[in-house]
Amino acid sequence: MSLIRTDKLSCHFGGIKAVDEVDFTLDQGRIRALIGPNGAGKTTLTSLIVGRLAPTSGRIYFRETDITRMPPHKRIGLGMAYTFQITTIFEDLPVYENVLIAAQRFSKARGLSLRTEAKRMLELVGIDNMRHQRAGDMSYGHKRLLEMAMGLIQQPNLLILDEPTQGLSAGEISDFVHLIGEISHDTTVLLIEHNMDVVMALADIVTVMDQGRIIAEGHPDDIRRNDAVREAYLGT
Repeated sequence: MSLIRTDKLSCHFGGIKAVDEVDFTLDQGRIRALIGPNGAGKTTLTSLIVGRLAPTSGRIYFRETDITRMPPHKRIGLGMAYTFQITTIFEDLPVYENVLIAAQRFSKARGLSLRTEAKRMLELVGIDNMRHQRAGDMSYGHKRLLEMAMGLIQQPNLLILDEPTQGLSAGEISDFVHLIGEISHDTTVLLIEHNMDVVMALADIVTVMDQGRIIAEGHPDDIRRNDAVREAYLGT
């Protein structure tokens, strides 16, 4: 069953076709990587899916329910969580309280202690030792991990991660790959990522965009060998 499906989805900014009649399907229980050069339309497409942008034309379906005009907070209620390229944390609050706020606003866990869950999410992403630190004092990479914890505590059906490894050390990237492998047992993951080693290690299917359109989809090995992809993105 498809979790997300778009039908001729477009988003234009003046004469720029950021997303141009894209038909995209994401099946439940998959790790999908979305790759392409800067300006290819990846972040615009995901912003359309979660409702941060309104489409110029086309439709968006979540489990075959039309959500094209549904506001973002209702899409979150359906089970979407999206970590942004620019972190969206409460910088003046401690790390732990950031996750607790996300839990109180969005968590579907009713019988569980939200404080216990917040601590568990911080342990899961590897920053529990920073839980009392002011969030604004964290490194950029650790802010991304905090944002992941804030997304995971929502218990999403779909977790969209936009450049999650940017700013992480090699060891933290290795831990991230392991983490995504673990959470993908329960959560469908859409990963926008430039680190091709991460893409190849995690993705079941890779979707490649260029100039607002999907130019290729397939198994990571097939994508690596695709001539159009190599010319547009991989540079070989």
